[in-house]
Parts: sequence; C-alpha cells; structure tokens
Amino acid sequence: MKQALIGILLLTLVGCGRRGGPPAPENLIQKDSMIAIMVDIHIADAIGDQRYGTDKPNRDFTNAVYNRIYENHHITRDQYKTSFKYYESQPAEMNKMYEQLITELSKKEAEMKKVK
Repeated sequence: MKQALIGILLLTLVGCGRRGGPPAPENLIQKDSMIAIMVDIHIADAIGDQRYGTDKPNRDFTNAVYNRIYENHHITRDQYKTSFKYYESQPAEMNKMYEQLITELSKKEAEMKKVK
C-alpha cells in the first residue's frame, strides 16, 4: 500500500515537472540532507496518521514534530519548502531522491521488524 502511494506521488511529480525550472535558491538544502529530512517527515506523517487519523490533533502533532525535525537538521521551514519546491521542479532528480527515500524507509522498516 505504502509503495503504491509513493509510486503515484512519483508519477505525479514527473508529470507535473517543468523543463528547466527555477534557478537553485541560495540556501538550497543538499540532496543527501534533503533525503534525510524527507525520511524524518514521512515517518512523522505515518506516526501522526496512525495515532490521530486525519483529525486536527494530527495536524498539531505533525506541525510540532516538523518543527523539531527542522531544528534537528539546522534548517528553517521556509528553507525546507523552498528547497522542496526547487527539487520538485526537477522531476528526474526528485525521482532519484524518492528512490533513495524509499530505500531508507525500507531499511528502517526492516530494522523495526527485527526489534519486534
């Protein structure tokens, strides 16, 4: 199920990408760091959805966790959003990043299954 949703997201990103796109912002988060941040955000989303569904407490929870993620990675919300928007305009790069993200999430899932 998770892989199907990520696949749909990837197809959407590729289909919506613009050629060329905007220039890279000055404070662009590098790809490896961006992937690590995105992994943390996807995990936060999954925890929030599992705990609260789509109710308002989920939004409050994920916003609080997002702020902690930004703090832990020494970035701002705006820097993340600007960087994400830039990478989103580069569909081939974003596709590669999501492939790495899926690999990292799969590793984390395998680690969690070992713990159980």
